[in-house]
Amino acid sequence: MTKKILHYITAVLVISVLFCTFSVQSFAEFSPSSITTPHMILMDADSGSILYEKAAHEKAYPASTTKIMTCILALESGKDLYETVTVGDNVEHSGSLMGFVRHEEIKFIDLIYGMMLVSGNDAAQAIAEHVSGTESEFANLMNEKAQALGMKNTHFVKSNGLHHEDHYSTAYDMALLTQYALKNETFRKIVSTATYQVEPTNRDSDGYFLENTNKLIYTSPEADESYRYSGTTGVKTGSTPNAKRCLVASAEKDGVELIAVLFEDEADDYRFSSARKLFDWGFDDTETLSVSSLNLSSTLEQQVLNASFNDINDGKLTVNIDLASAQIRTDKDTIAQIRQNPSLIESTVEWSHEPLTAPIYAGEQIGTIRYTYDGTTLFTAPLTASRTVLDITNSTTSGPHGSGSIILEKISDSTGGNSWIFWVLLALLVILLILFFGTSPKKKKRRKRKKRTAYMYYGR
Repeated sequence: MTKKILHYITAVLVISVLFCTFSVQSFAEFSPSSITTPHMILMDADSGSILYEKAAHEKAYPASTTKIMTCILALESGKDLYETVTVGDNVEHSGSLMGFVRHEEIKFIDLIYGMMLVSGNDAAQAIAEHVSGTESEFANLMNEKAQALGMKNTHFVKSNGLHHEDHYSTAYDMALLTQYALKNETFRKIVSTATYQVEPTNRDSDGYFLENTNKLIYTSPEADESYRYSGTTGVKTGSTPNAKRCLVASAEKDGVELIAVLFEDEADDYRFSSARKLFDWGFDDTETLSVSSLNLSSTLEQQVLNASFNDINDGKLTVNIDLASAQIRTDKDTIAQIRQNPSLIESTVEWSHEPLTAPIYAGEQIGTIRYTYDGTTLFTAPLTASRTVLDITNSTTSGPHGSGSIILEKISDSTGGNSWIFWVLLALLVILLILFFGTSPKKKKRRKRKKRTAYMYYGR
């Protein structure tokens, strides 16, 4: 009986150890693919490396995460952040609000906090009107900035993100925007703030107490605090019936900062718990690799159109790739494969303007180069011109190689981009030759003699 009991206890202990081991392994083997959010991305904020993505380039409605763009444009507008703004007659009353009224006088910085912490749609609209005069003009500014940042699948209509069919973005584009915005220290301070007190105004003697809607940063004392995440640095929540639950979040650990974007969640709190899991996985199961150790080429050659005839290299430009501080952060298995065979990395050039056209100036950023592995972006780097390439209006007839060099250069132009000039010049040259030989002294004398002979004949 005693032996049976010992066997039973031993069996239970073995099963318990196996169960615990399996549980630990299951936890350690967490995969971002287990998260059901339709649109997701996890990006390294420094390098732009994508650690994980799912439908990240597909169109989605960003809701109030739009306010990230409104915030950075407000901060870059050149307006005094502490000037008093008098709210106009047109005050937004839909969705989440800061709660001010018409003609209320509020400091510009307080409107920005009201927009980013409590997601005030009224504050976003007031900011847009203060910066650009009208919301439609501000939307133009938003789209110009989006284009400059490479947000290729984004179009903004409203400063606050309230639903509009033509107001859309992608998880990837919003990660790009956030990566840019986090470089602004004032932006970082605002989006990482838990609570903020607005001073009394001419219409409200108490002012406004603002609480951040991002539960990774703040939950009210009576709420569940389990969603808070140590090291969270921002950024913004969003929610509309069409966009569902959205979150753009950032967190930092041991000098590494990650950006998570989750769009179209069904449940309110699922986005926060998912972001926590993504951050844990990103910090613990990924690795950083310095690009300088891979011996990638630091230059590329590109033909510039419309270059001056005098250009010393006929418009051929050496483009510098800034890889000095570039890093790759991704899962450890991918890092190991890249270390073993760097040729697995592929690159795609994205010029600021296509085709690349003169004038271009030395040191000017003329595009970016995107490095990918197995279809996933590892990092991007700026492309800069190594020298100045002037345009065709700066050409002279003498050219860099002496008189008549224009014709010689066009004849030897292998690109064929300006071959029509050669044919025009050749035709003019032929006409000049015909005229020259047609009016030579010998022919003039012969014509004169014939004319005189004819006159003498008919005058008889």
